[in-house]
Amino acid sequence: MIEIVTNPDKFFEDKMKEEERLKIPALIVLIIGMTSGIAAFLMGSITAELLRGTLPPEAQGFVSIMPISMAIFALIFSLIVWVIFAVVFFALSLALKGEGTFKRTLEFVGYGYIPMIIGGVVSVILMYYFVYYVFPTMSIPPVTDPAKVGEALEPVMKSQTMLLSSAIGILFTLWSANIWVFGLKHARSLTTKNAVITVAIPVVAQVLFVIYQMGVI
Repeated sequence: MIEIVTNPDKFFEDKMKEEERLKIPALIVLIIGMTSGIAAFLMGSITAELLRGTLPPEAQGFVSIMPISMAIFALIFSLIVWVIFAVVFFALSLALKGEGTFKRTLEFVGYGYIPMIIGGVVSVILMYYFVYYVFPTMSIPPVTDPAKVGEALEPVMKSQTMLLSSAIGILFTLWSANIWVFGLKHARSLTTKNAVITVAIPVVAQVLFVIYQMGVI
């Protein structure tokens, strides 16, 4: 499995000789979903804390389950994004005369997520540090209107720790993109150039969106 990061071209070339299997790719994405879920749970605890003083007593139960709800959503969303990326790659490669099954594309895209496992663990560590060591020291005015929670969270999202987490996420996404190029090259019988084009379009769009959220552009 280590060959996927040291020599992805050879890894996917060998995988093409095997039967299409989604078990391991799904497990990889599930692990990423779990790290995303933990990070979402920690972020949800901050949101719940800000909301707690804005809602009537009968709505406090909703606040209590918010971190868990956000964690579950993040887990499910990770699986959905895996499929979305595969669909987009498959559709774009069609325009470049790519050939191959969608199942193989989905499989190879899943393998390409491996670097994001490391990125997810790093993000969880940074989020834990932020929630328990940075956030308690921040001067955030009390929130009295639920509609103002977004404004209260703005300094949280712009903090150095959160920006660092986003930057690290971008780096590992680009690492995955490099693996996806070789995955799509073999899964869809593309030239390396066309595989780069197929992967670059959605990945660049995602990276630009994250940078925009960071407030850099």
